[in-house]
Amino acid sequence: MEFSDLYKQSNSALAQFSPDGRFIAVAVEHRLIVRDSENPKRIHAVFSTPYTAPFVQQVEWSRDSRFVLTASFAQSRVDVWAPDDIDWRCAITDEVARVERAVWSPDSLHVLTFSELDLRLSVWSLVDGDERRYVQFPKVQAGVGFHPDGEFAAVAQRRDLRDYIGVYSTQDWRLVRELALDTADVQGVRWSPDGLHIVAWDTSASFVVQVLNVGGAVKRSVQPADAGLGVRTCVWSPSGQFVVLGGYDGRLHVLSSLTWRAVATLEPKPHISVPTDVFCETELPRALSASRIHTRFDLATVPCTLKMGGKSHKTCVEFSADGSLLCAVNEAMPCTVWVWQVRTMRVSAIIQTLHPVRVCVWSPVENVLVFATGTASVYLWRENRGCHLFEVPAASVAVGGVVWNPNGDGMAVLSKGLFAMAYITDQTEPE
Repeated sequence: MEFSDLYKQSNSALAQFSPDGRFIAVAVEHRLIVRDSENPKRIHAVFSTPYTAPFVQQVEWSRDSRFVLTASFAQSRVDVWAPDDIDWRCAITDEVARVERAVWSPDSLHVLTFSELDLRLSVWSLVDGDERRYVQFPKVQAGVGFHPDGEFAAVAQRRDLRDYIGVYSTQDWRLVRELALDTADVQGVRWSPDGLHIVAWDTSASFVVQVLNVGGAVKRSVQPADAGLGVRTCVWSPSGQFVVLGGYDGRLHVLSSLTWRAVATLEPKPHISVPTDVFCETELPRALSASRIHTRFDLATVPCTLKMGGKSHKTCVEFSADGSLLCAVNEAMPCTVWVWQVRTMRVSAIIQTLHPVRVCVWSPVENVLVFATGTASVYLWRENRGCHLFEVPAASVAVGGVVWNPNGDGMAVLSKGLFAMAYITDQTEPE
């Protein structure tokens, strides 16, 4: 793995690649800087926002990569910029209620803003500045889910003490269908990859999940008797064959989209007794003159016991690009990354790190898993090739975030106030 020089950024959560992979946009206080992803020394555009502290609070590219929005929720303002036309600009302000969130519509010609207190969802047009449409009483936390082809939007709403999903056409933002939910306080909605079903889940205090078809019929209500607290994550496999519901107890309930019944319950446990690859990070002897601690991965002997506890920074449930693998990190064992084979629902690998995992993401194009633990190293796992770590050359870096380029050629490695580009090379494997 090769690393670029270090560059400034103010908020690791705001670094965003354009969907076409050409650029990376980062915030540096009140400025938005757009760099070339292949040669980050080359600055494509710099935009100066009018925001005061806390400056830029959101950065998001449009799907066609033509525009990028920034937002300051403290000032209830959203701005849209065009990196290929630095003289073009659009400013959005809501004079009625403070803006709490902004998202792009699939056509890249509309911006959606959610107002405080779940008052309304406003749809702003970049083509006609006077055109604006509203959706009343959306649930900001649940957000909006878009149909895979972008023609429809599913908006969680609450009216008359009941939850609904409003299905709206993204052409004119008129209500197409309203689906009633049997939830106390819906927390999220997800379209299936084939666009035929919508999954909605309830408050964190109750493990209640409803699967509906686009006609409004409830295909399945999922409420495991021993689930405990509610749904924390909901993830569809790329093919739409499975949907994984992650609970606050760390268990993963895998549902088949054919029967809408659980085909497996994956439960990470600290005691490993069945044969599997368990990679454990170990610290190497430190020289007196060394400026940093060096580590490596060793294969543990099974049976073994994994480390429990530690300060949790990240919970993660994510399918690989082709859907053949599933990874997870939970709060009970924040230093452990689990990887399952989806076909057999068996553990493929377990990776134990010295420090809690802060980020864990699959490559968007191949089965390569990258994660980081707040040290100066980036960790990489490949099936049948094991787990390796790569040290960022700069000693001051503590990697807390990783963002893949959508084309899979590289990634942004993020530290406090700094970032570097990392590129995977196939010439050599690390020692």
